[in-house]
Amino acid sequence: MLLIRLLACADPAPNPPVAGDTGPTEAPWTAELPSAADIAVDEGFTVRRAITHLHSPWSHDACDGNPQPDGAPDLQCLADLRAGLCATRVDAAFLSDHPAEAAFQPYADLFLAQPGDTPWPDAASQRANQIACDDGHVVTWFPGIEDETMPLGLDRHVSTDPAVNDATYNAGDPASVVAEAEAGALVFIAHTEQREPGWLAERQAVGLTGVELFNLHAMFDPDIRADFLGLDGLGWLADIGPFADPAATAEPDLLVLAVLGEQAPSIANWEALLALGPAVGIAGTDAHQNVLPVLMRDGERGDSYRRMLRWFSNHLLVSQGDPGDLEAALAAGRSYVAFEILGTPTGFSFHYGDVQMGGTGAPGGTLHVSCPTLLPGSPRGLDLPEITATVFKDGVPWQTTCGDFPGVEPGVYRVRFDIVPHHLAPFLGTDPSPWIKVYPWIYGNAIRVGA
Repeated sequence: MLLIRLLACADPAPNPPVAGDTGPTEAPWTAELPSAADIAVDEGFTVRRAITHLHSPWSHDACDGNPQPDGAPDLQCLADLRAGLCATRVDAAFLSDHPAEAAFQPYADLFLAQPGDTPWPDAASQRANQIACDDGHVVTWFPGIEDETMPLGLDRHVSTDPAVNDATYNAGDPASVVAEAEAGALVFIAHTEQREPGWLAERQAVGLTGVELFNLHAMFDPDIRADFLGLDGLGWLADIGPFADPAATAEPDLLVLAVLGEQAPSIANWEALLALGPAVGIAGTDAHQNVLPVLMRDGERGDSYRRMLRWFSNHLLVSQGDPGDLEAALAAGRSYVAFEILGTPTGFSFHYGDVQMGGTGAPGGTLHVSCPTLLPGSPRGLDLPEITATVFKDGVPWQTTCGDFPGVEPGVYRVRFDIVPHHLAPFLGTDPSPWIKVYPWIYGNAIRVGA
């Protein structure tokens, strides 16, 4: 935690590159993200961008450790959060505030609604809050908690007694998973890297929705890196110079490349759950705006909500896009993780007949994988990225190309796309070469065949 206060993986096997682009174009760096509705996906669906694991002024350690000056939420910090959600065109913000404060607030106050917001479905039975951005974009805010478990999208507190709320959210036992699910939540586990497979399986058996396959805090924190990820705790610190040094020239947003890689223990735990039954994989942003209040070259603090929200997101496949549809897609695992700091992917699809990610089908059908490309307008120079595919069956690499795979046998299938970002060279400072290497780009949720 010391380094987090100060400043704030295994390489994939080489695969043949897949068709990754249509030709050389250029696009400047942008601090914003495009609308997820522009992302090409399977017919009948559109993409909506979701952030999971996000802290507001109802978390005791948010907003530089002083989230409620004079006993009320810090309105400037809240405004930063809302502006960041709008700038990155987040469609669904699944908040996850710590119970030390949030458990004791009336449920209606967890939305931190401001003038001009719209309750959904209505004020009498509110389950979400809709924020209208200046450009017309709408962000849907879902309340939630993070402690031993991470119930997202709570429809109510688990109890009318704040002390019971606090105890339940802190417990983390199977009974708390049941209680949170009964309160309408999708119950996840954050910081999967610190859990044992058996502990997770006990909660999966009573209704756990899924786990984080990547957590940003874990990749920066020196103690977590050393104790749970097998990484050098401070090894990345010297690498951020091109992004953080006022005299350097690399884009500050790209500083996350210093820690971006596969979080192997979390992936292993997720695979263990998938062997037992459905388990949705998500990526947790874990933003608090409490780490680095120093302005960087772009005039923005190093850990701003906007900056962290731009790094990656969970892409939900929805048929309508109302708040209920957003929750349903996340609950079903009809989603994938995209590290958009490397470029926004478009054209990715992964389905088994008419079974989408998160679903189950009978053996003998055809598994389909479409290769993603960069969405037009994603920041880029003239060089093309290298994009590689790995389709896993029961946790083991099975195919390394896109296309149709008929006669599929029983198993649990998922896909990962990796990228070598040659296209980002113009934004990586005077020496881009250390950063032109393989990074995870997309993690698709699993499809179960014959399970």
